[in-house]
Amino acid sequence: MFRFIVSLCRQNIYFIVGVILGLGLSLLLTPLIDNDCLFSIQFSSEDRQILRVHKNDDYEPRINLAGKPQKAQKTPQTLIRPRYFSTELGIKDKLFIGVLTRSETISSHAVALNKTVAHLVDKIMYFIDAPSAQRLNVSSLKLPGIVGFTDTRDILKPFHLLKYLTDNFLEEYDFFFISKDTTYIRARNLYDFVKKVSVSEEVYAGTETAEQSGFCSLDAGILLSNSVLKKIQTNLEWCVKSAYSDNDSDNIGRCVLHATKIPCRSTVQGQLINSFHLSNINIDVEDKEILKNPKFEGSLTFYPVKQPTTFYKLHLYFCKIAMMHEKLEISNLRRSLVNMSYVAPGGRDSVTWPVGSQPGNKPVNRFDVLRWDYFTQTHIYLANDFSNIRSLTGAEKIDVQYVLNSSISHMEDKYEGLIHYKRLINGYRRFDPSRGMDYILDLAFKDNTNGKEVHKRVEICKPLGKVELLPIPYVTENTRVNFILPVDAAHKNEAVKFIQQYTKVCMEKKDKTFLMLVFLYDANVPGKGNSDDIFKEIKENAVALSNRFQKDGSKIAWLSIKLPSLSSQYTSVHQALLDFAIADLALKKFPAESLMLFCQTNMDIKQDYLNRVRMNTIIQWQIFSPVPYTEFNPAIVYGPETARPADLDINKNVGHFDSHNTKHISFYNEDYATARKALESTIPMVKNDKDILNLFQNQAANLTHYAVHTLYSMFVRKSNVHVLRGVEPSLRLRYEEKSCPVDNQSSPSATSTGLYNDCILTRSLNLGTRSQLAKLILDYQVTAHQIKR
Repeated sequence: MFRFIVSLCRQNIYFIVGVILGLGLSLLLTPLIDNDCLFSIQFSSEDRQILRVHKNDDYEPRINLAGKPQKAQKTPQTLIRPRYFSTELGIKDKLFIGVLTRSETISSHAVALNKTVAHLVDKIMYFIDAPSAQRLNVSSLKLPGIVGFTDTRDILKPFHLLKYLTDNFLEEYDFFFISKDTTYIRARNLYDFVKKVSVSEEVYAGTETAEQSGFCSLDAGILLSNSVLKKIQTNLEWCVKSAYSDNDSDNIGRCVLHATKIPCRSTVQGQLINSFHLSNINIDVEDKEILKNPKFEGSLTFYPVKQPTTFYKLHLYFCKIAMMHEKLEISNLRRSLVNMSYVAPGGRDSVTWPVGSQPGNKPVNRFDVLRWDYFTQTHIYLANDFSNIRSLTGAEKIDVQYVLNSSISHMEDKYEGLIHYKRLINGYRRFDPSRGMDYILDLAFKDNTNGKEVHKRVEICKPLGKVELLPIPYVTENTRVNFILPVDAAHKNEAVKFIQQYTKVCMEKKDKTFLMLVFLYDANVPGKGNSDDIFKEIKENAVALSNRFQKDGSKIAWLSIKLPSLSSQYTSVHQALLDFAIADLALKKFPAESLMLFCQTNMDIKQDYLNRVRMNTIIQWQIFSPVPYTEFNPAIVYGPETARPADLDINKNVGHFDSHNTKHISFYNEDYATARKALESTIPMVKNDKDILNLFQNQAANLTHYAVHTLYSMFVRKSNVHVLRGVEPSLRLRYEEKSCPVDNQSSPSATSTGLYNDCILTRSLNLGTRSQLAKLILDYQVTAHQIKR
């Protein structure tokens, strides 16, 4: 054992010696480290006294701010987060067109130029002196942008235009094209021209003036790049002082030459920019002598245009030329796709029809198979799960007729008049969301050679167009939503529950909302102001809640309406039009810019739905009509054994999205007033309770009343605002019994009959699913059979 220890120590002798030396040095150096230094410092007696005084002195430093700046010399810059990637990357729009116009031509030439150019470029604006703009009331011309200059000197008008561009659009566009309103512009070709030019290129291009001075002609149009305009910005003062010529082209050219040292060029990076001088006042684009001129076809601008109709003639001609080129290019592309398909995977069968179109839907299982709908020239069969047959009306009928006429024309042209159309045998259509609308038509023709009937099958495809993002006004979720809730005696208990929900969801969470209760008093119940008021408890609760949340700005108000008694004068049609009376009487208490939301007592209030109302309702632009999720009859869905759940969840066996319900609608008060005024001749305005009987008094307007009997249908037919209609998962309605009143008349009106049929249909669809109703019928039959036995 001893030998083993000695051997182990001998092997680790260096480690052991190192540990011993380390411990020894640490023991020797510890006292010196505790004294914070390795050497001593000798202080004199005076130094010790000074140290002793300062040690015992409680010194408080004082900061003298007199004469010193109170703010930091450099304020920290706040980070501005761009809204779009293009802003952060500095990507600009491609082309801006500025047009100099005059009071004599703005209503003719400028309007014609705008109709042929505005939809093909990023932006176009018109510049005129301000006195002329005010005198002519140019706002009525509906041009996209008109700028008026207070300085009426014609010689300085181009420089006012340049200054306006440098102040407002220098960071937004790569190229600027300046011309007069007597210049026709092939905007599509000009846009393609600038897309091929590098943004780093300094461009001052156009047609040189007749004097060969190195200046571009303003009459033919001048193309400037962003970099050139930036240099002009710093030299505008010199340009204005040096503008001594009566020729605008010379003044602008002298300014550009001074700022950039660049003369006018007719070619930019290998591309030629041509202009065609029109010598004739009334040009005829069908004139072969003009068309033979090679410069005519290759020109980007044409000047001077004396007559406004010349703009439309030139535009029509070049649109035809562009259409011919497009069709030829499409034909070549289709031919190349077919040729390449033979060596591609799948071979010739992989090519879709029409060639180059989106392939159709490939169903994964039988539930994804798209259905073909059978139709004739007048009716469509089994269009959905709830109808067997219905008439083709409106746009649907026009579409079928258009497809049929196009097919007939195609077949008669193909057979060069040897066959003549007789009738439609069968028609099928299918909508594919990934492709478009497909049609198959079986047509009967008469063979003109032998008089026999021949049948031809035609397949038609209407592919979906390019998806476009439409700009809409900016809206936020901070708008106050004003609820309009009609309450009658039969729904008094539901109204109490609605107020409880409203208090919990909106008032307690300080949401920007306002609730107006519209109490509908029947003729046989205690009226408003009576001590036995049937809505007295609800009113007292509303007052208490308004006082409780007064500091938060939340309030509940009410409006009382006395209804006439049901008689020959007050019919079911009046009841159907009652929403107009409610809106007329209630909305006049709100400002024009108020956001109104019509709702029902059986609605579950959810914050997501209110936010969607705020975002989807845009003043003078769009109203919102959501499709609610409506609960089926609980007695049928749940039965006697299953308890009805507290929360209504979306489930196909519990409810459905009721597309027939248009009672829930949001709009701005201003848009309602505009649409209501257009309908006033048919449905008179209601200014008080007694005017309700006047809602339906013209029996000759039965069809109009049936077509427009809801607020939703009024906006669809009598307003120019867009109507957004779609399913809304956050709008859920509890089941309620729906009564369908029948007029006590020997000959009810067509409107009354139509409304009654709609009511029966809606009530039937809200009972339950077809399987649930079938089971209910079978159970009833079994029970009835057992009773008989």
